[in-house]
Amino acid sequence: MNRSSFTLKALTAALILASTTGMVLAKGYKGDYKGEACPPPQMLKTGWYLGAQVGYDAYRVRNSWEQTGLSMNPVNSATGWVGGLMLGYGMMMNDWFYLGGEIFANGSNAENSTSIDHTAPLAHYTKFETNATYGLGLLPGVKMTDSTLTFIRLGWNWANLKSSTTSTSALGVVSTGSNSNTSNGFVFGIGMETLVMDNWSLRGEFDHTWYSDYNYSVGTPVVGTNSVSPSDNQFMLGLL
Repeated sequence: MNRSSFTLKALTAALILASTTGMVLAKGYKGDYKGEACPPPQMLKTGWYLGAQVGYDAYRVRNSWEQTGLSMNPVNSATGWVGGLMLGYGMMMNDWFYLGGEIFANGSNAENSTSIDHTAPLAHYTKFETNATYGLGLLPGVKMTDSTLTFIRLGWNWANLKSSTTSTSALGVVSTGSNSNTSNGFVFGIGMETLVMDNWSLRGEFDHTWYSDYNYSVGTPVVGTNSVSPSDNQFMLGLL
């Protein structure tokens, strides 16, 4: 056997061995750096999850006040911090479609006070406060990458709200009234979740909730009624 023939056979054998080894390593996600295995790519987890969230509430509140000889319906903004816990379950339905369900409970300190002076000494003072909010939601989403998900929220929320009014008549008579009400309504939102490490992911979300109206009377005997129409824009950041 001459040297050129031996060299050709040796080169052919080496190429076959290299290609075979490469396919085996690729199939097993293994590299050839010092014989160590390359880890598989990080992926969002499915199944049960528990999370904490914090954010900002921006309520839009319309107070429709009706009184003999007086009618007004100012729109006010009630803002404050909000935070709480969530529990949910999510899974990939196929290679790209995600579906999850979730319940949550939050506390909020959003509030607003409004004072309207008419012909002195006629005055009208209204206060709006929030407390606990809770709800449930359906979260369909689309996998953007192995570690990032975009989703929408379709759900129903409840909020413990309180409104109070103090009205002073032209004769200086002070009348008061209040109502603590649990309003509920449909919520629509959009968000994004991404894996940060191991079993931990970070979520950012914007939601809007249309809450049901409520009303109450002011004074004994009644001097007027106030109807409250609230809605909420909410910005949340969560760790799951």
